[in-house]
Amino acid sequence: MIPVQLVTGFLGAGKTTYMNRLLEATDERLLVIVNELGSVNIDEQLIVKMDQEQIELSNGCICCSIQSDLSKTFYQLASKNTFDRIVIETTGVADPAPIIQTIYYDDYLRTRFKLTAILTVVDASQMDRELFIEGIHQIAYADVILMNKVDLVDDATLEQAHERIKALNPTVRVIETVQTAGDYDLTENTFQLSRVDEQLLGQLTDGHTSVSSLRAITLTTDVPLKRERVTQYVREVLMHYEDDVYRLKAIVRLDGETSKFVVQATNQLMGATFANEPSDDSRSVFVWIGKNLDRDALARGLQACEVDA
Repeated sequence: MIPVQLVTGFLGAGKTTYMNRLLEATDERLLVIVNELGSVNIDEQLIVKMDQEQIELSNGCICCSIQSDLSKTFYQLASKNTFDRIVIETTGVADPAPIIQTIYYDDYLRTRFKLTAILTVVDASQMDRELFIEGIHQIAYADVILMNKVDLVDDATLEQAHERIKALNPTVRVIETVQTAGDYDLTENTFQLSRVDEQLLGQLTDGHTSVSSLRAITLTTDVPLKRERVTQYVREVLMHYEDDVYRLKAIVRLDGETSKFVVQATNQLMGATFANEPSDDSRSVFVWIGKNLDRDALARGLQACEVDA
């Protein structure tokens, strides 16, 4: 399958700078999909001209009015084998959810493309402002966040920016950068939970945080869980809340298993796999991220998954 990386972030945060660095440093054959609102593609003019194939989707947001064009583009690309990876740079007002749906809700595209990372670039100097809803979604869906322009803020402001991001997405990996430069390799598959995610989940305590209407709820249990009950629980929650659930990340201790069971859900899409290594941690940890979530109801559902329930 062809890997796809989604690059999103706030207006002026540094997405184009990141794309320039990516194109300059890569040894891969990249196909870059760039779009910007308006009839003139400003981002395309700013990106350094490289020996890379580039498809531009202008005249609208990639996840709104021209989503059908993105789907059509993927269909056209499915039969080609001239590139190693696709990178999509969205507008600063784009919601990642419809792009994820384009790939995963289409049976044909789902077998030919694999979303490997959702990277969000944020401006550390702007994190104290009221976030628009798309900006909240960009943080909530992210696997990796580049905290850019850290040289422009003091330590207290930087700490507040980290706290705000962790309130929206407790397990996201945050990398501090200046002009998006840093020591990181983002070619790996981060869309699925990694060992780093497991460690972060293991450090979380039972509770919840909220920013505006978005809430991150952490639930834990020391009792082994039944696999079929966990699957049913997650599916029922996704069906009940529909688009109000943005992310689920969970490390599950199943009855009779030594390896942890890793569950992830994004916008009504669920995936699960066993971790590569056995774990000594006896807890199961679920982190639900969304809005209008009922913590007590989620806790009751999790309790019903316990082996003795």
